[in-house]
Amino acid sequence: MKFIEKHPYLLITAAVILACIVFQVPFGWSLLILLGYGLIVYVANLGTAVGWTGYLLDGFLKRPKFVHKLYRFAIQHNTRCVYAMLAYGMDLLKEGDYAPALDLFQKVIAKDKVNPMLLKYAEQDLAIAYWKMGQLDKGIDVLEKMVEKYEYFTPDFYTTLGYFYIEAGDYDKAMEYTDKALGLSEAHGPAFDNLGQIAFRQGNYEEAEKYFSRALDMKDTMVDSKYHLGLIHESWGNLEAAAEYFAAAHQSTITGMNTVSREQVDAKYYEYWGDGAGGESLSSSDSLDTENIETEDDPDDIETEER
Repeated sequence: MKFIEKHPYLLITAAVILACIVFQVPFGWSLLILLGYGLIVYVANLGTAVGWTGYLLDGFLKRPKFVHKLYRFAIQHNTRCVYAMLAYGMDLLKEGDYAPALDLFQKVIAKDKVNPMLLKYAEQDLAIAYWKMGQLDKGIDVLEKMVEKYEYFTPDFYTTLGYFYIEAGDYDKAMEYTDKALGLSEAHGPAFDNLGQIAFRQGNYEEAEKYFSRALDMKDTMVDSKYHLGLIHESWGNLEAAAEYFAAAHQSTITGMNTVSREQVDAKYYEYWGDGAGGESLSSSDSLDTENIETEDDPDDIETEER
């Protein structure tokens, strides 16, 4: 009975095929019947069907702009495809639409019998949404409960929780989780950015400069490290170096999940380079993708750690 409840369309499809065989329906007509039935099922479950369509296209064709529209359509039509919900929620986080993203992640968590891996992604994404909405305590609480609940974590997870504690001003806890990240990967750039953030906030700029530089050696796409290196060199009076770091940060992709905003970066860039001046001197190769809290974009790998 449970199988029938879970897979009614599969059983109906099998019944249609069996009927075609029993009544010796010609192959061409059988194919048309199955296609017609498939179309009816697709339309009857439009939101979920479009969600799965988007997920498959995302995986095979790599068309994020087109797929984003499919995900949005699926969400608007109450999709039950968790993959689509998580992927669209991640898109919303990157665009800075935190409230609807939080709502999506809460809906995934509230569902019955969600794949444990997807549930884990949803919980971590929810924590990031809380942080971005100014509810840092809730974000930390979600991640700490995950620490109690699960056994395996990536370096990115520990880096995220470590950064949350940096934001909370608890540097001991921040160091604890950042060290766990480095224990799993000694070359984890975001962890060195965390160490730089801690040193920077404590006023130890020399140490912070070393950590931020190391972070960029490990992963040169982190706008957060570039921006803070600009601030450090500015404080030292190394204005030429500061200008270069701010220019590199300006040329980077900045999403709603970074620890610095486009407005912060551009304010420093224009302070040094002027409105519209100087940017052309940077080559296209200096245009950088910035992902410190990394996200593994496929829902099979949606570990959300982009900063």
